[in-house]
Amino acid sequence: MTISPPAHAKLTALLKKSGRSMIGYRFDGSVGNCRGSVPLLKPVATPPAAFHAVIVDGIAFFIPDDYRDVFASATLDYDDRLFNRGLKLTWPHREGGCPNCR
Repeated sequence: MTISPPAHAKLTALLKKSGRSMIGYRFDGSVGNCRGSVPLLKPVATPPAAFHAVIVDGIAFFIPDDYRDVFASATLDYDDRLFNRGLKLTWPHREGGCPNCR
């Protein structure tokens, strides 16, 4: 996974605001498709059971098995402009469909 500098800064700031005990983000899916989606991220204090830990540039993500290969090639960006505001997750479309395109 690649995280843009603006996304890294935003995720780091949000994790700090969530409290000292938070260790990373649980990925609960996303709204959209492979061409652009909003990730559903929840700060967590302990690693969730049955989730895989992925650490990217010092930020821990806990992802379900369905998204393991998606995260390997995904890009996470942050846009603070009026339109397209927020975190945006993209990844290459896959043969047989992506988890969000099925």
